Amino acid sequence: MEPHYYAVFGLTLASDFICDVLELVDPAEAGDVVRVERTTGLSPARAPEFDPYFDIQPDRQYMHWNAVGTFCIDDPSTVRIEPKEGVSDYLVSQALLGLVMSLVLERRGVLCLHASAVSVQGHAALFLGDKGAGKSTTSAALVARGHVPITDDLVAVGQTLSEDETLTVQPGFSSMKLWPDSIEALGLGDEASDRLIHPSLPKVQKRMATPIAEDAVPLGSLFMLRRSDEVSAPKAVRLPPHKALETVLRYTFMARYGETRLGQAHLISHLKRCGAVVSQAPVFELLVPADLTRLDDLSETIEQFVDQTT
Repeated sequence: MEPHYYAVFGLTLASDFICDVLELVDPAEAGDVVRVERTTGLSPARAPEFDPYFDIQPDRQYMHWNAVGTFCIDDPSTVRIEPKEGVSDYLVSQALLGLVMSLVLERRGVLCLHASAVSVQGHAALFLGDKGAGKSTTSAALVARGHVPITDDLVAVGQTLSEDETLTVQPGFSSMKLWPDSIEALGLGDEASDRLIHPSLPKVQKRMATPIAEDAVPLGSLFMLRRSDEVSAPKAVRLPPHKALETVLRYTFMARYGETRLGQAHLISHLKRCGAVVSQAPVFELLVPADLTRLDDLSETIEQFVDQTT
C-alpha cells in the first residue's frame, strides 16, 4: 500500500497511518520527507512498570503507551510504529503528532514548545501554560475574530535562511483540542469532523473553519496563560529576561522527557535556541479571568501586545 503524504511543521510525512487532522500533499511536491512506518516486533514482551514508558537516548528514542502502541526513532527521517491491536489510526496520530514528532524535530535542530499558535497581524502569537490554562481556547477565540491558526499543542520554532536569522513558527494543523464549555462559549456548532481525543474524555478535537497559515510565520510574542479569580479583566505583564527564559524552558517538549536525554551537544544547542526566542520575542504573563465570558476582551488584549518586539 502506498503511504499517505501530509505536510506538517515544514516536513512531509510519508505515513502508513491516516492522519486526518493534516493536509494531504502531492507526493511529487514532497519536500523533506519523514517516513512513518507500520511495523512489528517493537512492543515489549511484558507491559512496562510505568505507562507511558520512555527510553530516550541520543541516538534512539523508544516510547510505549499501553493503550496505543510502541514508537521508535532510530534516525530523524524515520518513525517506526507498532500499534496495539485494534487501535485506530486516529489514536496513533495523537501520539505521533505530539511527543513523537517533537523528538523528530528536536533531532533536526528545531525547538519544540508545548503551546498553541495563531498568526495575529502577520506575527505568531504563542500561548503557553499548564494543563487547563486555556491555550487552545485562546487560539480558537482569536481564530473566531478572523486571525489565522498555525498549530495546536506542538509549536515548532526554527530559523529562516535569512542573514538576520529571524525565528519563525512552522504551520502544523488547524484542529484544536477543546472542552465542551469552551466550544459553547465560542458559539461553535457540532461538525461531522469533530472527534473525541480519547474515548474516556469529553475533550473534542475540532477542525477550525479557517485554514492554517501556508508558510512559516515570523515569531511575534509569547503569552504564558494563568487563570485567576483575582482579575476581572485580562492583564498582560511583560516578564524580565531571566523569568522569560525560565518560562520558555519550562514549556519545551524536552522538559517532559528530560533536557539531558538527547546528549550534551543537543542540550547546549537547545539552551541557545531558547535564549534566541527570548532575545527576539517578548514573553508576557497573561492573567485570564477564571470564567469564559471575557474571550473577546482576552483577544483584544493579545492583539495589543502581539507585535511588541522591542
